[in-house]
Amino acid sequence: MKPTFSSKSLMGWLGVLAYLAAILYLIEHFIPSFWISITFSLIGAFLLICAFFYISTISRIVVLSLISVGSYCVYAEQLSVQTAVLGFGENLNLLSLFLLIPLIGTFMSTAGYLSALKEKVQEREHKGSQHPYRLSYFLTASIGILLNYGSMAIVKRIAEESFSAYKDKKLTLNVMRAFGFCMMWSPYFVNVGLVLVLFQLSWFDIGGYAVVLAVVYLIVSWIFFRFISFKDETLVQQNDRNPVTSQNRSLTPFYIFCAVLITLSFLLDYLLHVNMLTVVSLVALLLPFLWAVINNLVKSYMQDVSEQVQHTFLRLKNELAVFISAGFFGMALSQTSFGGYVSEILFDASMGSVYLLSLFIVGLTILLAQIGIHPVIIIIGIGSSLTPSGFGVSPEFMAMLLLIAWTTSTQMSPFSGQVLMASRLMDQRPITVVRQNAVFALVLAFFLTTILYLALKAGII
Repeated sequence: MKPTFSSKSLMGWLGVLAYLAAILYLIEHFIPSFWISITFSLIGAFLLICAFFYISTISRIVVLSLISVGSYCVYAEQLSVQTAVLGFGENLNLLSLFLLIPLIGTFMSTAGYLSALKEKVQEREHKGSQHPYRLSYFLTASIGILLNYGSMAIVKRIAEESFSAYKDKKLTLNVMRAFGFCMMWSPYFVNVGLVLVLFQLSWFDIGGYAVVLAVVYLIVSWIFFRFISFKDETLVQQNDRNPVTSQNRSLTPFYIFCAVLITLSFLLDYLLHVNMLTVVSLVALLLPFLWAVINNLVKSYMQDVSEQVQHTFLRLKNELAVFISAGFFGMALSQTSFGGYVSEILFDASMGSVYLLSLFIVGLTILLAQIGIHPVIIIIGIGSSLTPSGFGVSPEFMAMLLLIAWTTSTQMSPFSGQVLMASRLMDQRPITVVRQNAVFALVLAFFLTTILYLALKAGII
């Protein structure tokens, strides 16, 4: 459903409420208060109700299923009304990432960092020293760490305005794969934050394993790049473009900002008794504003933030609906003995083999993603129901396994954010992108799971 002109004000206020809930969530972590928790949980429930009327039919079915199962669990376990209400705020930590991390990109745009980056790429291109596919992968894999989905659109725009010759669909799919590289390890991504919360881990507990598997991902991407081939793909040539009018802006301020952002995130994760997900949300909220003050950009930055807030609800309506309902579902499920039954079923299905069980979990996540079941639902369901010790593995192993499941499933789901973004950027149906990427994602799922299991057998993880 598309909003009418008269509903724009409502959309704006819903966006403000979403940010208010995220900020209250952060405050509650440092000033624990039952009333603050109840407040942002009630806001979450209200946002869920509002978002329900704007999401697709399949998303509505998923949301209703989660709420129905969660409500049954609440009734069967005779949980209090307060506990049930708090369930709607269970995933405010995840939504805070979706809401606050984009503030980093907003500041970079306001400060002109992204324009300066584009100019440098254009200058190098006019010197004839660029490899468009390699550079686009590198740009996405680097700035995507901080900018999330926005990095795909930014890199595609840089490519369109900078490269003199490239194949559009091939480059876009390459960019999407580079985005998946970030999902394997970046603490600014919701899947990494989620597994850390579920298993009460610090990023440093899994960071080494995550980076190693990300390197394997990089190698597989390089091998499969040569097999990208779309039908009717034509070479985009722009040799007649006018010369670049560069303002000779230095990238040093951009590098300094990124260095401070990343260093501060890891330092606070090490020093504070809160999880990395909370840390990066807090840094994304405060650091851009402080940097704007230092650079005398407060007015421009706040105007850009205000505009972003106005469009937040419609931009994140699906995430709001699915994540809030999944949080309620996960809370209710964790109060039952369902995990024990699931453990027995999975063990029977895998014949007691941790390796087969790992492949089964990854495969199930990929399969359900094909019909619109968001990986967050599977990950929360598994994390809320199963204990790593029950399978004879460490929390680090289970966290990495779920990261593999999430990353590979979203690389080939027609409903995932990056596939939808890629299909829009290359003007192709999502299923076309999925078909082109399916073998790559399945090979990744098998190799990454196998390497992780071998690390377990070797006693490394």
